[in-house]
Amino acid sequence: MKSTSTLIASAAAAAALAAVLCGCAGSSMRWPTSQPAAPMPVAGDKPVPRVQDCININSGTPSKYVCNGKTYTSHELRKMREDATSTQSSSKS
Repeated sequence: MKSTSTLIASAAAAAALAAVLCGCAGSSMRWPTSQPAAPMPVAGDKPVPRVQDCININSGTPSKYVCNGKTYTSHELRKMREDATSTQSSSKS
């Protein structure tokens, strides 16, 4: 009889410990899923394509993306983005 009550007490303690440790897992806390939107770089009068807005067609080196019907490599997209931001910063000065 004593071993059964010890087993039940151990099981209850383990269940209570598990409930305490995973208590926040099912909560309805809302975490942000993405960063706030940054201003889109603009080259002239049209926006520069971003990787997030394109479709990856080749994940080799370098990766290739289709943006607005044109194919770009990841290096070309980076270069366009950097050129657009440098143009914007130089026009503000």
